[in-house]
Amino acid sequence: MLRNPENLLLLGVTAIWVMLLWQVTARDIRRRREAFASIRMLERIASHKPTRRPVVKWLMVLLGLALIGFALLRPQGSIFEEEVYGEGLDLVIALDISKSMYANDIEGNSRLDVAKAILSRMANGLRDDRVGLVVFAGETMVQSPLSYDKGAFLTFLERVSPNLLAKQGTNMAGAIQTSLDRFDMTASQSKVILLISDGEDRDEGRLQTAVDEAIRKKIPVFTVGIGSERGGRIPVARNWFGDIEYLRHKGQVVVSKLEEKTLREIADKTGARYFRASDISSAKEVIGGLDGIKRVAVSGGTRLIRHELYYVPVLLAFFLLLLEWMLSERIPYERERDHWLKRI
Repeated sequence: MLRNPENLLLLGVTAIWVMLLWQVTARDIRRRREAFASIRMLERIASHKPTRRPVVKWLMVLLGLALIGFALLRPQGSIFEEEVYGEGLDLVIALDISKSMYANDIEGNSRLDVAKAILSRMANGLRDDRVGLVVFAGETMVQSPLSYDKGAFLTFLERVSPNLLAKQGTNMAGAIQTSLDRFDMTASQSKVILLISDGEDRDEGRLQTAVDEAIRKKIPVFTVGIGSERGGRIPVARNWFGDIEYLRHKGQVVVSKLEEKTLREIADKTGARYFRASDISSAKEVIGGLDGIKRVAVSGGTRLIRHELYYVPVLLAFFLLLLEWMLSERIPYERERDHWLKRI
């Protein structure tokens, strides 16, 4: 299994660049040799040199670089269980996946892509915390149960898209209630909800009921606003000419804007904090906010971990590059001496 398959494109571009560099370098060396002496003279004075050794050295370099590239894909082996000991919390993330999350108003990226990138970066910093994922639009769905397994969480997160839910809307009340229900199945004393959305729940009555339930259970609801005040258009399809079609209402293109008021109120009422996600680096601020939450001792749980195998290609690459460095293109002195003595 490859943990970072997204690096394949980068490695492909790098391989093409190396091949082009090799061609340019070889052409430059050939041009310099021809400027130094004629081809016939070069054959006479260089005939004592082996012709295969430089090729072997180049192949060793290329293979070494290929192995390093493979290591960057982070190959992993079999799965094993690891006991969890330390201090942690239970975190349920409620992620808005309504159509408006398609809007590209954050540095040219869609709100959903930025939210997923933030959560992906966050997950890697929550080692002893259990994390679950609830997605919502006009309805809610549990995408990933509470678990120490960050790899499984990231897999479920990658599959998230607005097409998961048919009913559209921004049902934050349902998202909070579904998240609270996840905690009813655990005895943990440290529980947190992280709500990520770009909009406002129109059903204020149901939302207030859900917030009151969170207050009663003393579960803080941190909120993250995704989007910008200027707003963005919502792409829905492409026409026959390949142009993007945007969501319209009564003939006018809809511009979706970030509505922070409700998100701020939810965080304030539950004793949490509100964050605005202006870019992917906002993950640091969100993680910093969660770091201030009291964690409790956890033990007896297990997390699934895959054996890391990246060190194998790294060691092989190191051996090949070291061998290439030690391998001379010239033949030993004795053979070179005998060669010239025969010419005298």
